[in-house]
Amino acid sequence: MSRLQNAFSHRRAVRAHLREERALARALAAAPTVESAHEISALLARR
Repeated sequence: MSRLQNAFSHRRAVRAHLREERALARALAAAPTVESAHEISALLARR
């Protein structure tokens, strides 16, 4: 049972990471100015 729980936990963490990546990509695409796009890309680089 522990392996099953570990698999679910790992998958949940992977999905959360991908969700976060998609949110940042949407924010970058919707950035109103070049400066804000640069700030978002700097956040991505620091990760």
